[in-house]
Amino acid sequence: MDKKTKTQFSFGFFTIGFILILIQDLRRLPSISLGFSWPFDILFYLGLICMAVGYYLK
Repeated sequence: MDKKTKTQFSFGFFTIGFILILIQDLRRLPSISLGFSWPFDILFYLGLICMAVGYYLK
């Protein structure tokens, strides 16, 4: 894999992981109601894994 593709994958995985962690953290705000129940624990750990993969590919 060339450097440019690796950097794009790294940025993508890190961004997806950050968004998953942010969504999981939004449930603590009482003013934001998502209207349905997501498996928030799974989102948190998937977010951590995606961020770790993004950092590893850096």
